[in-house]
Amino acid sequence: MTDINRSPTELRKMFGANLRQLARKYPSVSALCRELGINRTQFNRYLLAESFPRPDVLDRICRFFEVDARILLKPLDEIEPPADHPASEIIDRFLATGVEKTLATGFYHAAETSSSGQEPIRHGLLFVRRIRHCTLLRSYEPRSQMPGISAPAREVQGIVSHVSGQICALMSRPGAQDCRMMILTDSPEQAGTTWSGYVYRLAGGNASASGVKRLELHHLGHDLSLALQLKRRARRVPYEIADTGVLT
Repeated sequence: MTDINRSPTELRKMFGANLRQLARKYPSVSALCRELGINRTQFNRYLLAESFPRPDVLDRICRFFEVDARILLKPLDEIEPPADHPASEIIDRFLATGVEKTLATGFYHAAETSSSGQEPIRHGLLFVRRIRHCTLLRSYEPRSQMPGISAPAREVQGIVSHVSGQICALMSRPGAQDCRMMILTDSPEQAGTTWSGYVYRLAGGNASASGVKRLELHHLGHDLSLALQLKRRARRVPYEIADTGVLT
């Protein structure tokens, strides 16, 4: 029977050992910390079992490595992987595309504008990652657009594919709410860093929230602090993020 009276020290040691095993798959711990959005010094304390992450940081780590909270209780090798959905492998093969043709991993600043130009620019931050051949994205609807709604309910996830020279992304909030599709073309002047096109929204019966808007994505790399800084700046001024010199 599993001992249910483990001390905090034992839990920290188990977590640290599992985290070290997961981190070995990455050639650079610094780069891994940037992708996780965790300070390198703090990450080292986790590895050495000197500290334990807050619940939200633990959730971020589990999501990134695609494990669950059992990494606190038993060695990684003893944790059975969750059963894949039968559609996962089919979708993986069907939508597989060369990684050089799709969105680069990292953070993106998204700016939505109405075709009439009468509405204010809507800014967002996206994160793109890869699992095997699949390119996935994740984002959150801003609190200002959905006041009183929890972060998990505002989360947006989707899958990205390369179709006839364009990027096509299908995404939604949990339970297929507020489904949307992005159709984007690489900018010839800033190939690989700037994409422009349209986002089509279908907001679950809310006709006023549905429709088509222009969309522009700028690749910000893997620096979370820089991504948040530029996102805050874009809220205050017109969308001229490329003129900061950071992306050039």
